[in-house]
Amino acid sequence: MKLKSTLTSVLLLSFLLGSANAAKQEILHKTSFEKLKRGNLSTQRDGKTQWKSLGKSEVTSKFAKTGKQSLHIFGGTNNTVELTLDNELQQIRGLSFKAERWTSKSPFEFRILAQVNGNWKEVSKLDDLIMVGRGFTSDIVVKLPHEIIGGLRLVCTAPDNAGVLIDDLKLLKGEPENVSKAPEVCKDPIHKLLEKKDIFISGTENTHTFRIPALITAANGDLIACVDARRKGAGDLIWVKDIDIVVKRSSDNGKTWGPMETVIDYGDESVGKPASDPSFILDKTTGEIFCFYNFMDQINSPKEFRLHVQSSKDHGKTWSKPRDITDDIAKPEWKMDFKFITSGRGIQRNNGDLMHTLVNLKRGLHLFGSKDHGKTWGFIDTPIKPANESKVIELVDESLMINSRLNGKGFRGVHRSSDNGKTWDFEIDRGQVDPGCNGSILRYTSIKDGYKKNRLLLCHANSNRGRKNLTVKISYDEGKTWSKGKVIDAGPSAYSSLSICKDGSISVLYEPGYKAIRFARFTLEDLTDGQDKLSKPYRVK
Repeated sequence: MKLKSTLTSVLLLSFLLGSANAAKQEILHKTSFEKLKRGNLSTQRDGKTQWKSLGKSEVTSKFAKTGKQSLHIFGGTNNTVELTLDNELQQIRGLSFKAERWTSKSPFEFRILAQVNGNWKEVSKLDDLIMVGRGFTSDIVVKLPHEIIGGLRLVCTAPDNAGVLIDDLKLLKGEPENVSKAPEVCKDPIHKLLEKKDIFISGTENTHTFRIPALITAANGDLIACVDARRKGAGDLIWVKDIDIVVKRSSDNGKTWGPMETVIDYGDESVGKPASDPSFILDKTTGEIFCFYNFMDQINSPKEFRLHVQSSKDHGKTWSKPRDITDDIAKPEWKMDFKFITSGRGIQRNNGDLMHTLVNLKRGLHLFGSKDHGKTWGFIDTPIKPANESKVIELVDESLMINSRLNGKGFRGVHRSSDNGKTWDFEIDRGQVDPGCNGSILRYTSIKDGYKKNRLLLCHANSNRGRKNLTVKISYDEGKTWSKGKVIDAGPSAYSSLSICKDGSISVLYEPGYKAIRFARFTLEDLTDGQDKLSKPYRVK
């Protein structure tokens, strides 16, 4: 009898819990705006609700997540759409919808207000949750007060012709699970920096703007910092006609730097042959350094991106003549595509192969490389999507991982391949909040090389609102999880490039905004609050 009673109680409890969970997910009303008249929104009924614009809004057929229409709330200051609820909907406890923000430009605010006892009350602040980019990538879930709710207001502040798109809006009977929260970003500053100095300053050395950092440690231990010298303007390769690739060298772990030297200068504006976006690979077998960059002949072949490489066999002191490897690593039909080699650096795999990433904005990211120490180059004909500027790394099991900039997603992307790049698995890493910016990932140590731990480093602008808050994180499980990290620079920070100095300290070359290129250096101990240190002296390998 006792057993039967206990079993009955368990079944009843399970039923009640299941019913409660089902109630939480019950949808009292949903709309994808298909029943509303297309065009400027004034006042329209939609089932048991009424939509009313208190500013400038429209029902548009240009964009939609589900069906053929969505709601566009324009910018301006506190531009508002009001949703009035019939009596039977006034017990709702949750709201969900898909959204996308039109521009990253400031200002931006998005608030949800609920009408409680006749008064309007702010119930959700979504400024940091609605992301820029197409595809309605922001999944918003809002908890509402346990009160009688007469209506809701969606309030947007944004640049005038921008605003927010809304689709798949649902009114929930029960209190929702997984309520949207602002993604966490690192706020913990690093305790100490061994170095922090601007080594390229825009407006000096006959250069309007220095941009696009690449940093590598040569086989002799010298640090080589490489950038675009945009002589007459700040624009990218496609817009300006005079960009050179230049370097500076340090033989003392970045304490002092030598004079600026030129890797390549194709001529001034009259020649119209700029070079841009440098990146490095060190062949640890031969000691040769390869410097890649993108090239354009703006007079004879405007908007055609060509891909060049030069190499140095004396640790970056002198450089070979340029080689055009475009036809080796890109298809003929890509001739006029917007394509470029990712700035920063590539890798050398454990088997000696050199490997790097090539972005084609139309056809996807591709891997390219060399199996004979840079004598010849080829590519893997497998498009990797979604991805913009990306860095590839080899894991200790010899599989590949790519860490990618994703525009408009609000996070970094991760691609993994266990068959040498023939196929890929993709996930958005929601632990790595990112505004859509080029970052850096680097192998620090591996157990195979005699260290006690496998360590990877990741550096990027850890921010959901603009390029700022440069953060370095460490992983001990081959990129599956990452530490919360340390903030290297809380101010403006865009592209970055990591390298390990000959003394084992960690260095990063980055853009603190666009008025300089800055170098910073710190120890593993400072990155980990003294919880980790190298088990043996570091060796440039």
